[in-house]
Amino acid sequence: MTGPLSAASRQLEELVDVTADWSVDLLRRAGADMADAVDYAAMHAIEGATEWRKLATKEHRYATARP
Repeated sequence: MTGPLSAASRQLEELVDVTADWSVDLLRRAGADMADAVDYAAMHAIEGATEWRKLATKEHRYATARP
């Protein structure tokens, strides 16, 4: 293609590339945010801990459940 249609085609391709890159970045960030939210909810569901490293052992609580 030559002339104005050629330039428009290149601009459209560039727009599609930029939009695709932006969409992928947005999806990756959303995925990371969702994973962080699930991790945070799981930490609070387990003994109300704020960090996984600070979980207190509760061996005495589970001692009666073991045969």
